[in-house]
Amino acid sequence: MFLFTKSYFYDFLSRPGGLTDYLSTFLMQFYFISWAGAMIIALLLILLQYQVFAISFTINNYHKTDYFLISFIPSFLIWGLLCNENISLNILITSIIILFFVQLYLILKKRTIRCIFFLFVSPFLFWIAGGEFWIFNLICIAIELFYYKHLKKTDYFVIAILMVITTSSPIIFSWFAKLQYPLNRLWWGPWYSRYPIISPTVFLLSWLCLPFSIFITILLPEISKRRNSIILKSLLFVIIFSAGIFLVIFSSDWKKEKIMAYDYYARNEKWDKIIELANKKDPDDPLSVTCLNLALAKTGVMGDAMFRYFQNGVEGLLPTFQRDFITPFVAGEVYYHLGFLNTSLRYNFEAMEAIPDHKKSVRAMKRMAEVNLLNEEYNVSEKYLKLLSKTLFYREWAKHTLSIINNPKAISENTEWEKLKKYQFTEDFLFSEQEKDQMLGLSLLHCPTNKMVYEYLMAYMLLSRDLKHFYEYYPLGKEIHYKKIPSHYQEALILYWSIQPQGLDSIPKMIDAPIKQKFIQFVNDYSSEEYKTKKKLFQKKYSQTYWNYYYFIK
Repeated sequence: MFLFTKSYFYDFLSRPGGLTDYLSTFLMQFYFISWAGAMIIALLLILLQYQVFAISFTINNYHKTDYFLISFIPSFLIWGLLCNENISLNILITSIIILFFVQLYLILKKRTIRCIFFLFVSPFLFWIAGGEFWIFNLICIAIELFYYKHLKKTDYFVIAILMVITTSSPIIFSWFAKLQYPLNRLWWGPWYSRYPIISPTVFLLSWLCLPFSIFITILLPEISKRRNSIILKSLLFVIIFSAGIFLVIFSSDWKKEKIMAYDYYARNEKWDKIIELANKKDPDDPLSVTCLNLALAKTGVMGDAMFRYFQNGVEGLLPTFQRDFITPFVAGEVYYHLGFLNTSLRYNFEAMEAIPDHKKSVRAMKRMAEVNLLNEEYNVSEKYLKLLSKTLFYREWAKHTLSIINNPKAISENTEWEKLKKYQFTEDFLFSEQEKDQMLGLSLLHCPTNKMVYEYLMAYMLLSRDLKHFYEYYPLGKEIHYKKIPSHYQEALILYWSIQPQGLDSIPKMIDAPIKQKFIQFVNDYSSEEYKTKKKLFQKKYSQTYWNYYYFIK
């Protein structure tokens, strides 16, 4: 959550590395629009590549353009780091700011002015950019040695003194500013990762890559003067870009990418997009399945389409609460749409408080504002809404909601809120993770027309393979007024009746003829001798039925 307030800005500025953290948080708010986030990262990586090349080109006295491709190495490395969702954009912005000051350093021609510039800029960089500041020191010293050259003995002494003084910035600031951070964290910078305590090895590699990519070109001969220059340039291109692309692909967690896609669409209520994703490839992890089941319920096809996709039990329906900042957000979406508003409130609050770097979530704030509004806790809702009114993407929504906060009639004009108010419990009860079916049953008794709760209760019984309770709870849906019994309910009912003493003869006429015929064929196939040898073909044949889940999915 990025706030456009003075106090928010001053809070960042009061700690080392705060300014770059402020800038990265400002840019990260645009991740709300997926293509905008991708474009911002791409442009920043291009800018970094340009800076590396520009500095390298200058120290080579405007020669050796053959090694233009080497300037892409830092961008590829940082791109690979950013494939980890816990790494902040801060690391890229810090590198760009440091190279900007290196470019200013190169403009200065007098050594005395450069020394004064170096003396003031290095500690300044520590305060605004954090632990990466010493890369500026390293590059500037290398510029003196390899570009300006002609150093006297006194120059070496002065440079050494300046290096010691400026590199000691974390210690000096720690003493005089009484910073409340361990000294080792000040050296590495605490804001590059969502997790404050993390091995700095990967950061160190990306930082050192900056001076390496700049100064390695001094040692390398010019390719253009060689006969086989085209071959060498082509080989360099293949090596750098193949290694870079491999690094990015290797660094990406495609399973997490898929979960984030499902969660993104669920958060924005793009139910058709979720189903479209699942049609391309079955989701196979609990959180993605949770989003899919929510989408099926919201589009009204859960009872007919649920078992056409992979199901992994009740965890893919109502995930168990975990003390992290991922699962509760997804589970909270489900409980919100079911009408379990206080449970959704708790999940969103817990998820926000579990974020390791203690930054607040605008997504959680919005949901908590809505729930408190529906609970008629107007003062609490107003507190969240005032914060949201100082953001970019939620400002208009928050201001509109603030204008109607004490107007129940205006609130009821929102169809979603009106529906949730109808579903809302009027009496307290103890929510139990181990008795979710009973919680769903209580909600249905409170509002018998809540179709989504009914379908979740039925799905819970089916996923638990509890046909007895499914059969007992099935009549609770009489207020839903289905035009026809959903396919999976028919499959479960016919399976339940088939294991009764009366067998298939007891199946009533309410079951559609095609489903009854297919079940008889299923029973014959399952009891045949061929089943043992053609088990996979048999499962594929009935893969979109509840019977397949009941007998074959572990």
